[in-house]
Amino acid sequence: MPRPATALAQLLAVSLVSVTLGCAAPCTRVQDSHTAFRKATLPITSAARPSQGASDGRTHASISVPYEIIDAMVAKQLGRLPKLSVPVPAVAGVSLGSLGVGVESVRARPAPAGELGFRVTIGLSQGKRAVMTVDVDARVRPQLSPASGTLSVALSGRDVIELKPSISAQSRKQLGDWIWSQIPGPAKMMVDRGTVGALAGELADQLMGQAARLLEHDLLDDLGELARFELDLPDELPVSAISLSAGDRYLNIDLRTTLRVEHGLAGSHERRAGMHQNSIQVRVSGDAIAALANHAIREGRIPERWTLEGEPSPTGAVYAGVGWAEGTPDPLEVHLWKLDSDCAHVILRGEPHLVVVGRELELGAEQAKVHSVVGSAKVRAGLFFSKAARRGVSLIERTAASTEIEIGASTMNAQIVAAEIDGDELVLGLGLVAGPAPTERAR
Repeated sequence: MPRPATALAQLLAVSLVSVTLGCAAPCTRVQDSHTAFRKATLPITSAARPSQGASDGRTHASISVPYEIIDAMVAKQLGRLPKLSVPVPAVAGVSLGSLGVGVESVRARPAPAGELGFRVTIGLSQGKRAVMTVDVDARVRPQLSPASGTLSVALSGRDVIELKPSISAQSRKQLGDWIWSQIPGPAKMMVDRGTVGALAGELADQLMGQAARLLEHDLLDDLGELARFELDLPDELPVSAISLSAGDRYLNIDLRTTLRVEHGLAGSHERRAGMHQNSIQVRVSGDAIAALANHAIREGRIPERWTLEGEPSPTGAVYAGVGWAEGTPDPLEVHLWKLDSDCAHVILRGEPHLVVVGRELELGAEQAKVHSVVGSAKVRAGLFFSKAARRGVSLIERTAASTEIEIGASTMNAQIVAAEIDGDELVLGLGLVAGPAPTERAR
């Protein structure tokens, strides 16, 4: 990211301004600084790699999704699953018929890096009576597509890495009690409860294997997928890499962009304590905020040209850009260039503030002050004292909250419910609201 002028350079510029207003040198320096800024903020392509030391290699943004949200989304899809059955071997000459088999719940769990775990609880029942439950721990490899900005998690035969069934001691006892209840009184004279308990233990292992095979073949393979959700990132976010880690309670999704970001996020996934723990939390580094703003300016989503009165205009004399001064009390920088006549490059710095306006986030610095200037003192004074220019600072970045989460045939949209600056990071709390039916997205 471009750095502010040194104190010596500032002093020199101010000292010389009175004798250089009529010369080409100030305009040349201002135009050169604008050209250098635009070049330094170009997205990274295969033909333009960042120079060594230009980036700390850290994540630009991170999304933390509570497992409770994932569980609630998946639960909505379980009602469509078919009810299956498994035969139960006879015990002590008594036919036990068959048991119904159904998926009772699917809950997200920790897993190794790059994977997400699920615990699938399968219930075996006789009519309305619960007989036993089998827990199947699944490890899933999500499908990551940086180019389209999507992360898809599906309990499907294609994506499941491992299925590991288990039965609790309580469930084994429950099966034994059911078997004992099915044996007629006279037959109980021929077999004692301890023998039935031992037989129940062997039968439990058989039923566990059958239930796991039904899950794998009849549900995952035949249906294609047991459950699925997809996270669609905003089109305005040019993603180059996605990685994930499944922690104790949250799925953490780390993002890198194609933008030039010198300082990324700290390595931990610690969540902001003041925000609701069941909200989706998003962290973005300050440098990434500035890079996203400049990317939006380059794409025309934020005005690049402004009048000296502080109004956006396609023919305005002032060009705008955004920077971030890492580790300073007033880190948000607004760069303003006037490239002809009274040429100047003014850098305003201020403490960032956030305002949520509907589904948009407004980032500004109402108390921004002139930090440095190269060129015309006349333009410097006009920009400094113009209330309209201060309004321009406030409106320098507006970002739509257009993240979508698809759940089967329905879509949920992310809505900003909290926003704050924490040091050199932007922290957002997102809630989910019902959205339109999912459509194909093009990037």
